[in-house]
Amino acid sequence: MSTQFPQLAAAQGLSHTHRLGRLALPIIVTLALAACGLPRSGPDVAEINAPAEVASGLSFEVVPASQTMVEVTRPVETAGFATRLTETNEEPTQLIAVGDVMAVTVWENIDQGLLNPNGIGSSALPNTVVDERGFIFVPYVGLIQAAGRTLNSVREQVRAALSNQTPNPQVDIFPLSRGGRLVSVQGSVNKPGVYPIERQTRRLLPMLARAGGVSEDPEVTRIKLRRGAMVGEISLQDLYDNPANNIPVRSGDAVIAERDRRIFTALGALRGPQTVAFPTRDLSLIRAIGLAGGLIDQAADPTGVFVFRREAAPVANQVLGTNVHRTAVNVAYVFDLTAPGALFMAREFMMRDDDTLYVTNAPYLKWQKILQGIAPLVSFGGAARSLGGF
Repeated sequence: MSTQFPQLAAAQGLSHTHRLGRLALPIIVTLALAACGLPRSGPDVAEINAPAEVASGLSFEVVPASQTMVEVTRPVETAGFATRLTETNEEPTQLIAVGDVMAVTVWENIDQGLLNPNGIGSSALPNTVVDERGFIFVPYVGLIQAAGRTLNSVREQVRAALSNQTPNPQVDIFPLSRGGRLVSVQGSVNKPGVYPIERQTRRLLPMLARAGGVSEDPEVTRIKLRRGAMVGEISLQDLYDNPANNIPVRSGDAVIAERDRRIFTALGALRGPQTVAFPTRDLSLIRAIGLAGGLIDQAADPTGVFVFRREAAPVANQVLGTNVHRTAVNVAYVFDLTAPGALFMAREFMMRDDDTLYVTNAPYLKWQKILQGIAPLVSFGGAARSLGGF
C-alpha cells in the first residue's frame, strides 16, 4: 500500500511518532521530578548546606574548612593525666604498711635465752603480719605500732624492750611481703596480676614492666588509671614520650592497658560504608579517607567531603565566631578537596572518636540514573517506530 499511496504511509508514520512522543514526554517529566527520590547513600551538598531546620528538623551548623578551624578543632591528645593525678607523691616504701608481712629474728648470747632456751643462737618469728590497726606482736614485748614507721625504728624498739629481760639482744626485722601496698595491672599486658609497690616500681612505667609490658602495638594502646573515683587515660605513646606522665602509683590503684576503642564511621561515595578503628593516636582526615578505601572516582563529589561531629560548646563558639552556645553543638565540617591547599588542610584536620565521614555523590550521578531509567523507553520507541514502518 505504501508504494501506491505514499502520502497515506507518511501520515501513518507521523501519527505513530506523534503518539509515542505524547507517551514518552510525561514519563520523562515524571522521572525528572522524581530525581530526588532515586536510590542514594545520603544528602547532597546543596541539601546539607540548606537551612538545618528545613532540611531535617535537627539543628546543626555547617563550617567550611579553614586553617583557623583546623587549629581550633585539633584534639589535645598529649595533655596527659590530670593535675590531681600527676601531683601525687610516691608511696613511702621505706615505711611499714598495714598488711605487710615481716620476719623478726632475735639473737641472744646466753646459754638459756629468753626466746631460745636450748642455747646460744637465733630465734625466728616468721610471718609476723601487720594487723589492720598497724600493730605487730613480739613475744615478751607485746603489741608494737609498726605501720607508718621505718624498719630501723621498730627494730630499735624491740631491742630496747628485750634488753630489760635478756642481756644485749640483737634484733633484725625485714619484710617478707609488701602486701600493704598493692596495684592491680590488667588488660593487654603479658602478666596481668596484683603487684606490690616496691622501691623500683613506685611509678607507672616500671609497674607496667613488672607486669611483663603491654601485649598490643604501642601505637594503638591506651593506659587507664583508676584511683578511687578518679580516672585518667592517655596513650601509651604519650607515656613513652613525656616523663611527666610517668606518674607515681598508689596503693589500691588499678592500671588497665587496652586497645584504643576510638572509631569513626565512613559513609557515602567511598568504597563501602564501614566503621573504622583508629590505627594511631593521631588520625588525620586524609588518612581516614584512605582507611575507608578512598573516594569512588565515578561517583564522589570531591567538593562535598563532610565530617559530622558533636562539638563541645567552647570549640563550637570559636569556629562559629560566637559566644552563645552553652551546650554541645552539631557541626558539619565541609572540605572542598578541589580547592588549592585543601589537601594540606585535610592532612592537618584531626578526626575524633565517633566522627562520621561522609562523601556526597557527584551531581551528574543523579542525571545518569535518570538517563538509565529513560533508556528502555527510548529503545522501546525506536522499536515501535520500526514496527510502524511495516
